Amino acid sequence: MQLTGLEIGIFVIYIIATMTIGFISGRKGARSASSYFLAGRNLPFYVIAFSLIASSISTEQFIGEVGWGYRYGMAVANWEWLYFIAQTILIFFFLPLYLRKKIYTVPEFLTGRFGVFSGTMFSLVLIAMYAIVNLPLVLYSGGFVLNNIFGLDLHLAIWILAISAGVYAIYGGLGSVVWTDLLQGILLIAGGLFVFFLGVHTVPGGISAIIGTGERAHLMLPADHPELPWTGMLALAFVTHMFYAISNQFIIQRCFGAKSEWDAKMANVMAGFLGIGLALSVTWPGMIAYALNPNLPDPDAAYPYLITTLVPVGLRGVMFAVLIGAIMSTVDSLLNSTSSLLTLDIYKKLINKDAPDKTLIGFARICGSLLLVFGALWAPMVGEFGSIFAYVQESWALMNAPCIAVFILAIFWKRATNTAAIVTLSLAFPMLLVVYIRQLYGIFAEINIFNLSFIILLLSLGIMVIISLFTKPSEPERLKATLWKRDMLRLPKTEAKAESPWWKSVGLWWAIMVGCFIIIYAKFW
Repeated sequence: MQLTGLEIGIFVIYIIATMTIGFISGRKGARSASSYFLAGRNLPFYVIAFSLIASSISTEQFIGEVGWGYRYGMAVANWEWLYFIAQTILIFFFLPLYLRKKIYTVPEFLTGRFGVFSGTMFSLVLIAMYAIVNLPLVLYSGGFVLNNIFGLDLHLAIWILAISAGVYAIYGGLGSVVWTDLLQGILLIAGGLFVFFLGVHTVPGGISAIIGTGERAHLMLPADHPELPWTGMLALAFVTHMFYAISNQFIIQRCFGAKSEWDAKMANVMAGFLGIGLALSVTWPGMIAYALNPNLPDPDAAYPYLITTLVPVGLRGVMFAVLIGAIMSTVDSLLNSTSSLLTLDIYKKLINKDAPDKTLIGFARICGSLLLVFGALWAPMVGEFGSIFAYVQESWALMNAPCIAVFILAIFWKRATNTAAIVTLSLAFPMLLVVYIRQLYGIFAEINIFNLSFIILLLSLGIMVIISLFTKPSEPERLKATLWKRDMLRLPKTEAKAESPWWKSVGLWWAIMVGCFIIIYAKFW
């Protein structure tokens, strides 16, 4: 497809503006470790909310999830709409523990609960996920888009994205990330909804024709569905979504930078509301493309097809800028969080405990640079999978299960031990290997990947319970600040006035959000 000079100009201006915002907002990043890694713990709820959306959405969704929406229909919206269950658990159970401990990283919580070895083990799990799965995926899918738009060589496109998306995040830290994400999050949802409304207007029969009939019109499919059975969707909610909400550093990190517990909780409630429109932006376009042309040779090309088919000349440059912005917002988050883990959980704790802030920031920048190079080199491996979306979902599904078992028992069961946590977390590494064996050799291929993830979750819970019962329990002093207590449902006394007047109540807005999703599922079950 040939873009006009105006469209290319809009595209370039958007990229320059994003990078400019990143460098300007990141100027304070070099002042202290708190500024670089947590933006000085001064982020308001609305910035965090849009950053949560922007960081979680990339070409994985605009290309891969749209492609799955093209293949399977409504059920793919579970990736956005069923997330409210995990968000609820984060808001009321995990955020109070995290924020009151003033931690920088999620593994730091496990270190406080179990010990250094457990925290380090989980850091390594996250680093492996981000470096081997997420970053290459984002770079590959972004290269896929540039290859389809401009005809750029795929490998060259990957390297261009790696360099342009990483420089401001490496320079400014979390401050650069969240303020660019504010712009990108707004445009991601607005751009997606723009395509949605164009599709509703264009498809003969409107929304009814887009929803379709039969299995394509339902959120929950029969248990024998090969890809998206309802059992697998419940597993998605309690394994993949749960991991994403409560223990995924590159999502949770911006909550750690909130200026108050109220801001962190309200940010997640707001993100829940935004998630309603998010499905219309990244699942329904696939359904629209199917309604327009059910014979596309490659479902992953559904979104570029929609842009070339629906979007008027003059605005296509904006839409492609939105896609590239989605890549940049995820790459910057991955780089910031992975370098934070390497710096704070590995370098500072194990190598140089007395390192000054300047040294920590310098080390984080070196790590970010090396991660970009590795991600660009590994990215072509993603092309070995049949679907961009399948690559990340299958890779995450199995690795997440042992981790979730550890976090659930860590805050709710005082008898959980350090030894049990270490053994259970170590299972995450062979799970990634199982994914590749399953893909290349067909072993376990007869079991739906999401059902398999839930089986592994149950096995992991059992293993952790058995080992805990036969090993030495944690010290009582360590447990005090790491176990959930009922009074954590309320804000700390120092923030009690944050919910006054009544319309600022987290519980009120959470209830309205949950009510919206109940209505959605009652309608499309």
